[in-house]
Amino acid sequence: MRIEAFSEAKRADAPDTNEDAFLILPGRAYAVMDGVSDRIGSRYDGVLAGRYASQLLRRTLEAWLTGPAAKLDDPWAAVEVATAAIRGTYDRLGLTDAVRGDWNRQMASTLTLVTFAGDTAYAVLVGDSGLRINGKTVWREDKDIDTISSMLRRFAWPVIASRVTNPDERERLSRKVSWGGTRHADVEGVMTAQEMAKVEAKTLEFCRAELSHVPRGEAEKMVFGGIVHGQGGFQNNNDAVLGYASLNGFEIRRDKIRIESMPAADIETLELYSDGYFEPGDTFGVDSWEAKFRDIERRDPHKITEILAPRGSLAGLWTDDRTYLGIVR
Repeated sequence: MRIEAFSEAKRADAPDTNEDAFLILPGRAYAVMDGVSDRIGSRYDGVLAGRYASQLLRRTLEAWLTGPAAKLDDPWAAVEVATAAIRGTYDRLGLTDAVRGDWNRQMASTLTLVTFAGDTAYAVLVGDSGLRINGKTVWREDKDIDTISSMLRRFAWPVIASRVTNPDERERLSRKVSWGGTRHADVEGVMTAQEMAKVEAKTLEFCRAELSHVPRGEAEKMVFGGIVHGQGGFQNNNDAVLGYASLNGFEIRRDKIRIESMPAADIETLELYSDGYFEPGDTFGVDSWEAKFRDIERRDPHKITEILAPRGSLAGLWTDDRTYLGIVR
């Protein structure tokens, strides 16, 4: 067996801000968790919500998967255990009712988990962390909701770039558009109301043409409100087309997540990763995945041409935390 793992915070000089986590139980279970980046500075026991969530799930799943109650052949049980851990924190702090109605105060995390029980391997994926099997089969959810907030940045970028020469300042202002949406973004006088209206119209037209399955009302909610004012309403919203699964301590529907099983003997390599890696490495291993990461940073550091993301990289600040966990069996 060979195991390679790497994790780096988006601010490389501040590893304590890393909202990703990974778990290694050789031959038994492997997991990658990506805490949802906090929107308004919410903290739990003094720790930012996203980091708290991923570390809580790492500790909880490690204890459960190595204990007598573990159900290695039941991935849904792991989801229930993770959900209960987050809900228990709300209850302990007396916050359950408050956070239920305020998505920006909730903690949340993705989860990719692979367990081995007898001759079978089981996988569960909640959210947009990914899994590659044998260097070929990739399971990962690309969320339409992220595409919409990314397009807000793409359409706002040329206007901002025409008036702001500093690339980091361009990035900071463009993030405000994806973060706040067209009706709430404070771009500090760099864009006029008419220009913002054009960004809004272009993004809605993109949704109509390229995301025609998304109801206009849902698209408008994201375009108008952005990540802070619009996205949280779709988290674990089972009735919305833009709805997506996230472990946040509240109900999560089974058909919104991915559960798979496969013969363990068919698995040669497993690679679990968070969405800070925009493309898989060409081959197995940290070196290959990091080489692809560096290549993307050279080609499209702002994530507005080849790669689309709600934010790009700044000097000393990558687009996102990134984590890789690779296993050769």
